[in-house]
Amino acid sequence: MKFNKEVLKFKIAVTSGCCLRCTHCFIDKSRAETIPFKDAAAAVYAFLGSPGKSKTLEIYGGEPLMEFVLVKKIITAAIARAKKLGKLLAVSVASNGVLAGPEELGWLAGRGARFAVSFSGSGRSHDLSRKFISGKGSYSAVEKKIPLFTSALGENLHVILCVHPRRAAAVYGDFQSLVKQGFANIGIECVHGVPWRAADYAAFEGGMRKIARFTLERAASGKPVVLEPLLELLRDKEYANSFCPFLRDLELFPDGTLSFYPYPFLKTAAQRRAAAVGSAGSGLAGRYLACRPKAGSKLCRECLRSYYRLPGLSDGSRAHALRTGVCRDAAREIVARAASEPAMKAYLRQLIKLFKKGYI
Repeated sequence: MKFNKEVLKFKIAVTSGCCLRCTHCFIDKSRAETIPFKDAAAAVYAFLGSPGKSKTLEIYGGEPLMEFVLVKKIITAAIARAKKLGKLLAVSVASNGVLAGPEELGWLAGRGARFAVSFSGSGRSHDLSRKFISGKGSYSAVEKKIPLFTSALGENLHVILCVHPRRAAAVYGDFQSLVKQGFANIGIECVHGVPWRAADYAAFEGGMRKIARFTLERAASGKPVVLEPLLELLRDKEYANSFCPFLRDLELFPDGTLSFYPYPFLKTAAQRRAAAVGSAGSGLAGRYLACRPKAGSKLCRECLRSYYRLPGLSDGSRAHALRTGVCRDAAREIVARAASEPAMKAYLRQLIKLFKKGYI
C-alpha cells in the first residue's frame, strides 16, 4: 500500500474495547475489535513512506491501554521504520487515563511519546459523560493520578478538555481547574453527535474568549500555558494544502478500514462503509490514487462536498469553528505583541518548538 499524498498525521484506533461507557462516544464496545498487528504495520509503513519529512502517529481507541502489548509493538515498529527512512516521527497515545500506571507511562516516556489524557477539569463536567459501565463517573479515578502523569511525562503530557454542550458555560472554569491541577498543555475539543443549542454556542464562545485572554495574560507574565489550538494555526500557515483530509485526518479503524471520519463518530456499520476510503489490506479506493491536492480546485471541492455528508455528525462543527476563530484572533495578537514584548516572544518560540516536535 502507498499514499501518493503527504500524510502528516495518521491515527490508529487500535481497539473498540474500553473500560468506560462515555455517553458521547458511539463506538460499539460489544464488537470487541482489535486491529491485527500486520494491518497496523502495513498502514504505518505506508504512512511513513508518504511524502514529507515530519510525521505524527496518534494511537487511540476505544482505550488503547487495554491492548498495551499491541501498542508497544506498533510504536516500536514505527520508530524503527522512521529511523530507517530518515523521517522525524512524533508519537502520541490518547487515553481516558483510568488504566495508566507507572509501567505504561514509563515505557511511553522512555520512547519520547506523548500521553494525551481526556479529562474535563471538574467532576460535574467530567462525570456528565465519562462513566464506568456501572454508571459511576470516572473523575476521581483519573484525578488522583494527575501527580503521576505530571512527574512521569513532563512536557509530553497533554490534556484534552472535551466540551459537552450541556457544560459549555463551564468551559472557562474547567480550563482554569486544569491549570491549577498542573496541566500546562491543554487542548479543547467539542462533542459531536449531541445537539448544541443557540445558548450553548453563545456560552461556549464567551468562555473561549476568557480562555484566550487568560492564556495571553499568563504568557505575558512569564507563566505560560500552552493552548493547543494555537499550534493548529501554525500548521495551517505552513501547509498550503492543509484543507486536504489526507494531511491530518486519515485514520485506521480496528477492522482495517481507512477513513477521514473519526472512529468514535460513526454509529453504524453502514456509516463505516460509507466513510471508508480504503483498507489496510487493499489500499486506497481508486478515486484517491492519483489526485493531488490543489486549494480551490473543482476536483477538491467536489471531493470534500461529496465525502463529508453523513447525517448527525456535524453538531459540534460550529462549536469547533467558534473555538478556532477565537484562537486565530489570539494568535494574531501573540505575533503582534511578540515584536515588542520579550515574554510574548518567548511564548511564540515555545509554540513553534512544540509544533516542530509534532504537536499538530
